[in-house]
Amino acid sequence: TNNWFHERILEDNRYTVKNVALLAARAKRAMFEFTTLAGSRVESDRVYRRIRRGPNLDLFMIDMRSYRGPNTENRETSLTDAARILGREQTTWLKRELLASRAIWKVIA
Repeated sequence: TNNWFHERILEDNRYTVKNVALLAARAKRAMFEFTTLAGSRVESDRVYRRIRRGPNLDLFMIDMRSYRGPNTENRETSLTDAARILGREQTTWLKRELLASRAIWKVIA
């Protein structure tokens, strides 16, 4: 089970910092500092993006962590913001970009 939700305080003595929100923020910063992701023109720390690989391929990189709803018992009976994985904004972006893409192959990764 992944219990790294932002409100959690770790009880594991191996960690000197116990605040999961702070650890997650530091991990995200490290990812952007040490990877070759080009910055988004819209949001400087946005992970999801479209990468064009010529006229035949558009690669849609999605972020399944940053925009998801909080951890729950997963008993929602309808789609609410709490039940979303991609978040409303990213889902809207993905649908719009898929419709606008003229590439023969569209890969969501």
